[in-house]
Amino acid sequence: MKKKYFAAVCKAFYLLFLMVGSNLFKSQMKGSSEIKIAYGLGTTTDFVNAFSSIFTLGYGLYEKRNSGAFILGYNYAIQDKWVIGTDFLYQQITREYPDHVLQKSHNYTVAVKSDYNYISNPKFRMYSGVGLGLTMEKSRNPSESISHVNFHLTGLGIRLGGRLGVNAEVGFGYKGIGNVGFAYSL
Repeated sequence: MKKKYFAAVCKAFYLLFLMVGSNLFKSQMKGSSEIKIAYGLGTTTDFVNAFSSIFTLGYGLYEKRNSGAFILGYNYAIQDKWVIGTDFLYQQITREYPDHVLQKSHNYTVAVKSDYNYISNPKFRMYSGVGLGLTMEKSRNPSESISHVNFHLTGLGIRLGGRLGVNAEVGFGYKGIGNVGFAYSL
């Protein structure tokens, strides 16, 4: 008798879990959107600058200051767990020549991206993604202003919170090895 009662209670909890769980995993529903503001360190621009300093054997530019990457993003869910969006980044780098002359450059990146949410519920989201864009480096000397194709691979991204939440990402590319910020669902 106790076994039948226990089995019935387990089935009831299982059905309840399935019904509640199926609703919880649809918070990033088709048609929803959000805005993100974040700060990242260790961008691909930083790696390019580090390698160029190494390969010039100290006779090239030396990075003096780096602001990190300030990130503004927009996401739109085209499917329940599939998101497309855009990223805009700004990064300021000050370099020093061997003769102690300073050069400031302003780096702007505009990119398109796509994320897939493995887990998506109202208070927690876990995702991975990829982005492709263009980085434009502007300096006082127009001949030293350059542009190049840039990318970002998000290995693991996490978003915590409801309508206003915090997010953190680990990956490699224009947003840095790691970035943290805030997200607001529209």
